[in-house]
Amino acid sequence: MDIDLFFKKIYTVAFRLTGEEQFSEEISSQAIIHTFKEMNEDYKVTENMIHLAVIELIKIFLSNPIPISHSNNNLKGIKRAILELKPINRVVVVWKDVLGYEIHDNIPISDYTYEGLYK
Repeated sequence: MDIDLFFKKIYTVAFRLTGEEQFSEEISSQAIIHTFKEMNEDYKVTENMIHLAVIELIKIFLSNPIPISHSNNNLKGIKRAILELKPINRVVVVWKDVLGYEIHDNIPISDYTYEGLYK
């Protein structure tokens, strides 16, 4: 996978979680840098790296949630509904429904049981 596509995917997940461009850039950059340092590879992007970068991104997001401003009336439908959820609920929706990962893969980062995340 192309590294630019990797960056775009991680940023897109960050933006779906936050709805804020600046904060999305910051946390996606942090997640990508951390993932590359942990993998210690020659900037080769694998599917596993996307998974690990998204997990890191979610950890950063959950430890630093920002208040979402709803002053932008252009937010419509699903985007508004996702941004109005609590941070952990937003994570589960993005993790499962947007990225297609299984709920049980999200348990280590959230300190919730499978049942709690499913609910």
